[in-house]
Amino acid sequence: MHIIIGGCGRLGAELAEQLSRDPDTDVVVIDANPLAFDQLGSGFNGETLAGDCTDRDVLEQAGIQRANGLIAVTRSDNANLMTVEIATHLYDVPRTIARLLDPDREVVYRKLGVRYVSSTNTIAKLFLNEFREDSYPLHVEFVDSEVSVVDLEVDTGGHGLTVEEFEQDALLRIAAVRRGARVFIPDRTDRLERDDVVTAAMKPSAHRRVAELVREPFDRERAREH
Repeated sequence: MHIIIGGCGRLGAELAEQLSRDPDTDVVVIDANPLAFDQLGSGFNGETLAGDCTDRDVLEQAGIQRANGLIAVTRSDNANLMTVEIATHLYDVPRTIARLLDPDREVVYRKLGVRYVSSTNTIAKLFLNEFREDSYPLHVEFVDSEVSVVDLEVDTGGHGLTVEEFEQDALLRIAAVRRGARVFIPDRTDRLERDDVVTAAMKPSAHRRVAELVREPFDRERAREH
């Protein structure tokens, strides 16, 4: 797999290091400032290229003709959008994603069909969630959707239920269960135990149903200890 990353700030460097750990993945990082590559740690096992990631010549030097994916995470929304548009429409790169710094531009990104991550909104939601004691810890909140991926702590009402029964009663879908130090993907016939922490996709309409099965409010400190 050949991945190009446009932008070598903290986020770009972190993504580059993690992706390059896969021996089957070739990573090329582009940044206009050669000094930016100093942020890459010793674990980085890829290539660097000094240049503008919106420049087609630079992208071709990075191997965009054979790229399986492109990630644009510069500090400029315009540059990120342009880079993704070039990769998608001129080189048919199958998987592209852009960093979005200004949440006011979300409508534009969506209209253009650009996959993006809004770091401002995501980080703000995560911080706010930590201060809302009546909420469940949030993993993901989907754009234009009521569905969220949250943690739920099983209480007496949910103890002994199978995963299938829990899902039916609570109107949600369980992706993983943490039991003590062990995390696993459960079968539908597995029985849940009190104090299990389940990671599930749910809608706000399920909150009333799930309240009978889980601990409310979620005990964050106790859950971390387990």
